[in-house]
Amino acid sequence: MSDRITKANMLLLIIVCFAQFIEVMNGSTVTVALPSIQTALHMQANDLQWIVTSYVLTFACFLMIGGRASDLLGRKRVLMIGLAIFAASSLAGALATDQIWLIASRAIQGIGAALSIPAAMSLISNNFPVGPQRNKAFGIFGALGSAGAAGGSIVGGLLTDSVGWRSLFYLNVPLGILLIIGLIFVKVNPTVKSEKKSIDWFGLISVLAGIFVLVYGISMPDVDGSWSAAKITLLIIGVILVGAFILVEKYAKNPLMPLRLFKFRSLVTSNIIGFLMYSYLTGFMYFSTLYFHELGYSSLATGMAFLPLGFASIVVTQITPFFMRKFGAKRLLIVTQLINAIGMFWLSNMGMDKSYVSFILPAFIVLGLSVGASFTAVIAGSMQDVKPEEHGIAGGIVNTFLQLGGSLGLSILATIATTVTASAVNESANQAMLSGFHTALIVSGYFAIAALFLAFMNGGKREIAGAVPQEMHV
Repeated sequence: MSDRITKANMLLLIIVCFAQFIEVMNGSTVTVALPSIQTALHMQANDLQWIVTSYVLTFACFLMIGGRASDLLGRKRVLMIGLAIFAASSLAGALATDQIWLIASRAIQGIGAALSIPAAMSLISNNFPVGPQRNKAFGIFGALGSAGAAGGSIVGGLLTDSVGWRSLFYLNVPLGILLIIGLIFVKVNPTVKSEKKSIDWFGLISVLAGIFVLVYGISMPDVDGSWSAAKITLLIIGVILVGAFILVEKYAKNPLMPLRLFKFRSLVTSNIIGFLMYSYLTGFMYFSTLYFHELGYSSLATGMAFLPLGFASIVVTQITPFFMRKFGAKRLLIVTQLINAIGMFWLSNMGMDKSYVSFILPAFIVLGLSVGASFTAVIAGSMQDVKPEEHGIAGGIVNTFLQLGGSLGLSILATIATTVTASAVNESANQAMLSGFHTALIVSGYFAIAALFLAFMNGGKREIAGAVPQEMHV
């Protein structure tokens, strides 16, 4: 079959790829702008992480709802709804006058992205024939997603320095509207009629409430070096709600997260590795941004500093399938988690006198290569024992675990950092902040070591012999 894409499908591909591009780019642009947002809205250090966490949390919890809604309501319609929510919440974020307003806007942005991305991927699957055309389409889709993550730091830095951080949110509005207009005129194949399944709203509410309460409880400051009664109470409530979610999923007719798939050891260990990995990587990006700000970097300079990390990650994803075929997911996970742990411990020595070229740059390049390969190996490991017809569900689960790891992990690490900083009474402000970063990055290194031990345990009936399907990439 020819890999030549028709004009009609090419227009559709351009729209769905750029829908993903602006939503992925949004995460990078906002991260780079965090110091400017903190100053403008007079935010406390331990509240700043909610700008990232609120987006990641709702994205994680609504991701599988987005996939189910696409099947029930139609992929094109759900993509348009997701883009509309994303654009409207971006406008709200641009107009924010306080941190609550901005954080709420970011949470709604996450819902829009969670509806859009599964719908976009489904449109590719439903409109491009199996074989070279679909592989090529998913290759372009994945490449633009990676480019959005890498290029977002540059765009974010440039706009923040030249126009201001609010422009990052304003930018999404006309882009979202243009994509919606394009979707109105593009023709797509009708959604294949299948058995109508209800959405697991009880599962969604319980997991969203549970993770939110846990994150909020973890981020509450300690009182005189110990946990307050309110913090302990919230953590207990959060655990109970997560337990209720598991119970709901056990008996739900159409569960959000089918528990039957967790009988596969490879899926369980790969998802926990992904959870830990996204925990320390989200924290690492967050602390690195604040560190560059302490060094006096502008937002643009911060974006440029992250570029080698993103570029290395893009490059390695092109050659990872070769290593997957040669060595398998398990060996690749072992090597990459070891490298990630070393990278976290290395960066925990960050200081005001460290050189970017000799200290940061080598670590960013090596971590970029390792992280790019890690994500592919995690997804491959989670798929290896699952039936092909359930790859979509398994892919939704692993992406959910990754995003939940980002929200919970960042909350834990940010709380550790702010607690250590607050207790460093005999140090300068810069040194106190660096002490917090050091401790959080050391803990990140231990997260990577835990992932390393899990990688040794990872296994299954067989190893992945070929490349990971493009539609399974994060």
